[in-house]
Amino acid sequence: MIGAPDPKSSRDAALGLQPEVLGRFRVLHTAGSTVLASRGLDLFVSHDSARSFTHLARAWARRGQRALALTPLLSRLMRSGIHAALPLPDGGHVAIVRGAVMHRERDSDQFTVAHRVVRGTRPLGVCLADGGNLYFGEYFNNAARDEVHIYNSVDGRRWDVAFTFPRGAVRHVHGVVYDRYRRGLWVLTGDDGDEAAIWWTSDGFRTLDPVIRGCQAARAVSALPAPQGLLVPSDTPSEPNFVRRLDARTGEMERLAYVPGSVFSVGRTRSLYLVSTALERSSVNVDPRVALYASADGETWAPVARFERDLELLNDERGYLQYPMVLLPNGELADGSVLATGQALSRLHGKLLRWDERTLLESLRVRNELGSAQREARPRAA
Repeated sequence: MIGAPDPKSSRDAALGLQPEVLGRFRVLHTAGSTVLASRGLDLFVSHDSARSFTHLARAWARRGQRALALTPLLSRLMRSGIHAALPLPDGGHVAIVRGAVMHRERDSDQFTVAHRVVRGTRPLGVCLADGGNLYFGEYFNNAARDEVHIYNSVDGRRWDVAFTFPRGAVRHVHGVVYDRYRRGLWVLTGDDGDEAAIWWTSDGFRTLDPVIRGCQAARAVSALPAPQGLLVPSDTPSEPNFVRRLDARTGEMERLAYVPGSVFSVGRTRSLYLVSTALERSSVNVDPRVALYASADGETWAPVARFERDLELLNDERGYLQYPMVLLPNGELADGSVLATGQALSRLHGKLLRWDERTLLESLRVRNELGSAQREARPRAA
């Protein structure tokens, strides 16, 4: 069993591969050498791995909304801006903003509203599955535990209910994740008791079955499909958090690595799996810094960078001005870069960050060798 390290020793660890800061963009999606990124309510595209960007389209064209999205503290308080974007097979795009899921036609420089969000402010993400099907789940406070919908679209223009959790089944949907290895969809729900669950469908929501349910280990915002199983970093303020591997056949979860905080954001490159802790302080999550963890094989994990939060004097423990974390895009770049965006991090909020994948891999190799040497040097019991 992997135990949680002492918080003080974790804080005192000398860590950190400093990223290159490329400018004020929020990176959303990467594929090959193409990068989608936002600034406020504007979507930009790069075809040279984020070395240069051109304007692609604008969401919510009214001036007041654009001004709010570009006002630093107000935009953070109101969760303004483009939070997610995906390219569609027909050349268009889908995006998530406060209050709506939006669609852009291939040759347009404007997004239009495809689905208005009536409960909560927005879904946490949108999933593109094999064949072009799109999915998102409702995310709202849901104190009354009303029914919760998962929506589907075949083109991003029209959204229909694909599945409904009955009243009392779940609080809300954290995410829908496409698994290319098993050719199906994982659904992550929260928050407490049986609400915390990981569900599976391989038939487009004609059926949806719980694989694991009723424990905080199953409470996750995001997950990473891997050949050997689903990598699940937990998101709980009540227990120590771990990256675990879920066996899709048995529903058993294996602890792989302790992480000093809830995980909201995950990413994948050609050679790395990545997770970022969020600074959501609780009785068990006491580390005052954000940590970026990486793994080359999905099995062995280590921190490669740590960051201080910004606005520390405000003591914003509930994340009113956004939880500090490293925002990781979906997709993979072809040139060996690792891209991310700082959120509520000291001097890095809203900045596009880049690491070299080879440098991170070398850091992992050195840290893993050091860890193995330290384990070998421990005195053995008589």
